[in-house]
Parts: sequence; structure tokens; C-alpha cells
Amino acid sequence: MAQLQPPAIQSLIKEIVLAIVKIALEDVEDDHSFTWPRYKDEIRPELNQLRRISRHWNDVITGCPRLWKDVRMNLRRKDTTLALEAEYHRFRLCVDRCNDVPRNLHLISPGAEDYGSESPDDEDDFEFDLGDGMNYVERPGLVQLILSFTKWKDVHVVLENYVTFAWDILCRESYPHKTWEELEVLMLKSEEGIGPPDGESSIDCKPIVLVAENFPKLTEVALNFTQYSLKPWDFLWGQLTKLTLENFVDPFRTYLKVLGQCNVLREFHLTVGVAYESWNEAPVAVVSEIEAEFFDLLTLPNLKRFELVVPETSGYDTNDQDPFISPLLSLVRRSRCSLLHLSLNSFLNVDEDLLSQLLMSSPSLQYLCFASTL
Repeated sequence: MAQLQPPAIQSLIKEIVLAIVKIALEDVEDDHSFTWPRYKDEIRPELNQLRRISRHWNDVITGCPRLWKDVRMNLRRKDTTLALEAEYHRFRLCVDRCNDVPRNLHLISPGAEDYGSESPDDEDDFEFDLGDGMNYVERPGLVQLILSFTKWKDVHVVLENYVTFAWDILCRESYPHKTWEELEVLMLKSEEGIGPPDGESSIDCKPIVLVAENFPKLTEVALNFTQYSLKPWDFLWGQLTKLTLENFVDPFRTYLKVLGQCNVLREFHLTVGVAYESWNEAPVAVVSEIEAEFFDLLTLPNLKRFELVVPETSGYDTNDQDPFISPLLSLVRRSRCSLLHLSLNSFLNVDEDLLSQLLMSSPSLQYLCFASTL
């Protein structure tokens, strides 16, 4: 026999119920930004458990849009029609409960593994339409589902090998439902443990070019793409205030060309990638030298935070001297920016005289870090 809740618990006013819910969720780890092997949605099960206290609690919790603003969908191993439709149904419920509140999308594994003639479930499998996603294919109806809703504020997608999905949802000329007109933050991540095809220096994919009219509020972009090239992409660099680039395999001048378009940039983080001629072979140089002339063309008057990570395997040959300090010093002086945070993580030595000049030119500096990547 089910245990009845005391009437006092069931009849608490809305404000007290929501206060209790807030306290209950404080100890729940929100790990939506983790990669798929560690991802587990702890928020939604906790909310569902609290909803079961009484019909009144259920009405209060489901009627509070801010509790449902983080719309999470982990499709890893959801390769049957039944499992996929169940996730889609939960997705729609969560979005509906958001009402008109700006919402955040956390999506993992938008592509399904291509099993070819073999299926993980012969009794209930969907037909695959082969794409160019490194043995991953589109999950039926997923693109249409996401694009049918609006008011997305933050979007975090772990693409795994199916980078084509980013092109599918972001690169249309127009969106009937104005899907992305409220989008401010975009974070995309590819699979880490992959290499380019034999004889190629990077993994090929469709150029991801955003149309400004579709993303009027986009200001923060974080891209983590192992073994990909940034050259054919355009994420509206000129309107960004925060940019993070990780693990691309481009010459350094490519990143400087991007920075040259970032007129209002406040925060920049770059982790230099490591290119491999083929999987399990020795790394090759992806950064041959610092192109000082490109640094000389940069002016970033709003820059507050600058972070650079150069792993030893990146292929630098600079006689163990850090080549970033001198051009960075010139950039700070020329831009007259009030730099607050500076972090350089590399295996190279820092010239003490140049470092001293940099500190004198940046009296606003609050955080300074020089660390080795060894």
C-alpha cells in the first residue's frame, strides 16, 4: 500500500514548494557539459521524483518554466525507433514546459552509428540514409524536431563523428520558425579519438558558414574539433565577444585571420591541435612559425582575457623560446586594451625582459599564468 503524504506537505504554497525544489537540486551534479562516456542527466530524474509527492507538487513543478529550461537529450545507443521516439517525446514535454522562457539545448550523439546490413535490434530498427559523417548517419526526424522550436539561448552539442549535423541545423539560408534568433552561446565538440583518412592532413566536411540574419544575438562560440580545419568555416567572427578554438590542425596564421575579424572580442582561448599523417603515426608540424605580420594587423581594443595552449607535440621549432610574448606585447600596446587575464601554457621558455615589458604595459592585469604543457 502506497504511503500517503501528510496533508501539510501536499498543501504547501507554490513559493515554498519551489524553494524546497531549489534546495533539493543544489546537491545534484549538473554534468551536461561532460562528453558522452560520463554524461548522465541527474536533474530530470530528481524533478520527476519530487513531482510524485502529490498532484499539487506535480502541478507546481511542471508549471515552473525555469526548472525545465535546460533541455537535455542523450541519444548515445538510442538506435531503435522505440527508444528514439521516447527521447523525442521527453524532449517535446520539456520544451512545452519551458513556455516562453529562453531555453538551452544539451545534445549528445546526434548521429547514429551505421551498422550496414547488421542492426543492434533486428525487430525494431530504422532505415539509414547514408551521409558523409565518418560511419555515422542521420537520426530520422531529429533535425526537423530541433528546428521546429524557437527561443534557444544556449546550444551545446557533442557531435561525436557526425559533424554534418552542425551543417544541417545551422547553415540554412532561412528558418521559417526563426529557430536561432535568440541564440547567444554555441558550443560544438567532435569525437576525440579519430584521425583523418589516409593521405589527408585533416578530416573533410561541409563548410559551416552562418548567415548573420539568422543569428543576430550570437556572441559566444566554442569549437572543439579534433583533426579538422577551420579554414572554410565562418561563425560570424565579427560579432563575437568570446571565442574558444580547440584542436584544429591549421597553421597559426589561420587563427590570426579569424582574430583579425573579431572587432569586439573580449575573451579568446586557443588550444593548438596536433595533426597526424595517419592514425597511430608520429605527429607533424601544424604550426611552423608565428606570423608576426598578422599579429601586427590585429587591433583588439576590447580584449580582456587571452589564453593560449601549445602542446609540445604541436611541432614548433623555435629554439625553445616562446615566440608569443613579443607580438602579444605589441598587440596590447597597439590596442590599448585593459587586459585582465593572461594564460600561456607551452613547453617554450619565456623571455624575462619581454615578460616584464608586457606586465608594465598591462597595469590592469589581475591574473597571470605561465605553465608548461609537458
